[in-house]
Amino acid sequence: MTATAFLALSAAILLVALTPGPAMTAIVARAIADGLRPALALGAGVLTGDLLFFALAAAGMSAVARSAAGFFDVVKVLGALYLLWQGVSLWRWQPGPAAAPGAGHERLLQRNFAAGLLLMFGHVQAMLFYAALLPGFVDMAALTVGDYLLIMLMLVVIIGGINVACAAAAVRARGFFEDVAAQRLLHRAAGSMMFVAAVMVLRP
Repeated sequence: MTATAFLALSAAILLVALTPGPAMTAIVARAIADGLRPALALGAGVLTGDLLFFALAAAGMSAVARSAAGFFDVVKVLGALYLLWQGVSLWRWQPGPAAAPGAGHERLLQRNFAAGLLLMFGHVQAMLFYAALLPGFVDMAALTVGDYLLIMLMLVVIIGGINVACAAAAVRARGFFEDVAAQRLLHRAAGSMMFVAAVMVLRP
C-alpha cells in the first residue's frame, strides 16, 4: 500500500467518521447523562465493532453480511429497543446520591461497551461500507499483514479520537448544569438524543 493510497483512505474515513450518526449521538447522550467514562466505554464498543467490520470486509465476508441480512435486522431492532429503553430511563431520571466507583461502576462500563458493540452489529452497512471503500483506494490482493495493521491503527486513531472528543465536549457542556432542575432538563435532552439514535438505527 502506497503512502498516497493510505492518506487518501484516511481522509475518506475521517470525513465519514465526522458525519453525525447513531453512534455519535449515543456517545454524546451517554456523556451528558453519566459522564466521561461510561461514554468512553460505549465509544470503545463502537470502535471494536468498526475494527471487526473492517477485518471481515477485508477478508471478503461482506457477502456473508448480505446473505445473513435477517440476523442483522434482528440485532438492529434489539439495538434500537435498548436505545429507546435508555431514553425512557433518562427521561424518568431523579436525583440521588452519586454512585461510588466499584463493582457496580464496572458493570456500568461493561454494559455501555456491550451497548456500543450491539449498536454497531445492528449497522451492517458499516461492513458493506468498508467492503466498497477499500478497493477504491488500495489493491486488496497486494495488502500485507503490516498494511492491515496500519489501517486498523488508523481506524483506532481517527474513530477513537473523534469518539473521545465528542464525549469530552459533551461532558464539558454538562458541567454548566448544577442545580437539580437543570440536571433534569439535561437528562431529558440526553434521553431525546437516545430516541433520535434509535430512529437512526432503524432507518433503512
